[in-house]
Amino acid sequence: MASVRCLEKLFRLQKLLLPLHAQSCRLHRQLPLAAASLARGYAKDATEKSTANGSLEDFRAREEQLERERDAAEEAAAKATQNETGQGAGGNQQESGEQSAKQAKVDAIREQILDAALEHVPQHGWTRQSIVLGAEQCGYPSVVHGMFPEGGFALVSHFNGKCNAQLVQSLKQKTGSGQQEVENPLDFLVQAVRQRMEMIAPYKAQWPQAMSLIAQPQHASTALAQVLTLVDDICYYSGDRSVDFGWYTRRIGLATIMKMTELYLLQDTSAGHTQTWDFLKNRMDEAVQLQMALSQTEGMTHTFQRSFNSAFITVRMPLNLAPPSLTLYLSFSTTQARNILGLGFKRT
Repeated sequence: MASVRCLEKLFRLQKLLLPLHAQSCRLHRQLPLAAASLARGYAKDATEKSTANGSLEDFRAREEQLERERDAAEEAAAKATQNETGQGAGGNQQESGEQSAKQAKVDAIREQILDAALEHVPQHGWTRQSIVLGAEQCGYPSVVHGMFPEGGFALVSHFNGKCNAQLVQSLKQKTGSGQQEVENPLDFLVQAVRQRMEMIAPYKAQWPQAMSLIAQPQHASTALAQVLTLVDDICYYSGDRSVDFGWYTRRIGLATIMKMTELYLLQDTSAGHTQTWDFLKNRMDEAVQLQMALSQTEGMTHTFQRSFNSAFITVRMPLNLAPPSLTLYLSFSTTQARNILGLGFKRT
């Protein structure tokens, strides 16, 4: 009986141990697989980590390369800008020189056409038609008259400027460029005005048309500047170096006499215009007598000074050149006084 009970206990123990043994075997078989899986996981992590480190290093290398390329590009751009600046300054000077040369060429063509057009003034007057004929005479197409937007006044202004330049050149030769003293200033003034009026005589019949163009408001500034420049030149070469109030009275007086003589010339039918020259001489004598009468007094009265100052301001107001005071006038030199009138002229 005892043996049977022992066998029964052994069977029960065997039943109990067999599942444990099977489970132990399964665990034993799974452990290598788990270890291998773990190893593969660690290897994968290491590979990924290595790949990540490699990618980061590549990224850093690429960024550094891009930064170096940007620095090189900026440096090259700075050098290019510096070179362009240097070349631009030289280019601007060259362009300015080219523009000056082109303008000089255009001015030369204008003068050539206007000189030729003067030959047609007796037949066609101071008109655009004369300019067209002058252009065709010089070998240019008729459409070149577009270079003269002023129309007939461009021809009148050219004629006046040319005549004034010829007269000034003659006065310079007579006085040694203003260095020689004039023995008879009155006769010098008379002869200078007469010489200038004789230049108008060939165009006497057409000159009223020229005067009407000069009188137009848009041409007033140019015409006035030409007259004032001429009378100042005549006074200067006659020996007048005054910088006082007489500077104005002499030049305004001479300009008035010149215009009066010009009007008288248009109506003069005497041989050789002798009556015009007598008229000119008489007006000059009257101007000298008036100057002497004023100089013999104790000077201009304050009332006369104020009246003349007001009249002069009235003449200047259309040109927007109102002066600050009479005292300022008397302090200006001849050149400064010319600039007040808007002439901007430098005597050579």
